[in-house]
Amino acid sequence: MITLQSLVAFVLVFGVIVLFHELGHYGTAKLLGIGVHEFSIGFGPGVSRSWRGTRYSLRVIPLGGFCRLYGMEPNENERIGLRPDDPRNFHARPVWQRMAVIAAGPAMNFLQAVIILALIATVTIPVQVVGLEPGSPAAQAGFQPGDAIVAIEGQTVYRTVEVNRLIAASEGEPIEVTVRRDGQNLVLTVQPERQPDGALRIGVQIMDGMRGVPWWQALPEGFRQTWQMTRSLVTGLLGMIAQRVPVELSGPVGIFQIVGQSAQQGWFSLLLLAAVLNVNLGLLNLLPIPVLDGGWLLFLGLEGLRGKPIPPEHQGWATVVGFAFLMALVLFATYQDILRILLE
Repeated sequence: MITLQSLVAFVLVFGVIVLFHELGHYGTAKLLGIGVHEFSIGFGPGVSRSWRGTRYSLRVIPLGGFCRLYGMEPNENERIGLRPDDPRNFHARPVWQRMAVIAAGPAMNFLQAVIILALIATVTIPVQVVGLEPGSPAAQAGFQPGDAIVAIEGQTVYRTVEVNRLIAASEGEPIEVTVRRDGQNLVLTVQPERQPDGALRIGVQIMDGMRGVPWWQALPEGFRQTWQMTRSLVTGLLGMIAQRVPVELSGPVGIFQIVGQSAQQGWFSLLLLAAVLNVNLGLLNLLPIPVLDGGWLLFLGLEGLRGKPIPPEHQGWATVVGFAFLMALVLFATYQDILRILLE
């Protein structure tokens, strides 16, 4: 079901991700002196202003943006009289500079993921009580769903394993559990109950928390988590290619649904999803498929090795094939999205 909350969250998350991707291309091109015809926030009709040879546009569909460089579009080149040897021409610049402009888009996605994960790493989230078993020791002691478990027997806890370890260490004797409810700390006394398997339980369903790191450790932690996330995604992608794991893709429908679900769970889940989507988009754009940034990098790498550009007709055919392949992936992912929705 499409809700206003889901729609706003999707526009914010996906729009900002794509916008920063295009800002990477734009900023690097400007830094190297390559001309930019237009930098647009959004798509569709809108308003534009020109400044120093670049048209800046604000358009009505706020899903990202785009960046058009000098030399990329023959009609624009002819309109402004751009010469092939003009230093503002993208194609007139050294291979390494062109590669830097193209790679800057995906790089911005990875950087955005690092910053988001660094911010998340500073946040401390307590263990949350999400459910109670009727008649359990926890229910009798006055626990309520939504309580945050702060400490057990005076020891601060952040993880489910720590809670279970301290309950097990009680050997069945009553324990004092400090919970935060409505901004206040309460101390509840509960006696763990031994289960048929010998384990001690108090009868709560809990969700893991996390202990925030000091601010000076946040950025390294952001890089570490981004690297782990990237490595995990690459491993999964290679596994799908090698047919070791089932092919599972999410298209626009699936992404919209996931963003909506994350928005309902709160800003923390939405930020975490934004980091995951940034890494996904960064990796996707680095795939050596023409029409993607990775395809451009492949052509430029071959140009550097050959000492001359790939013939335009070859690039054209490769782009057509790459576009068809990409559309097939989108259609397949959308089919999987719809199938998942129908089977829920």
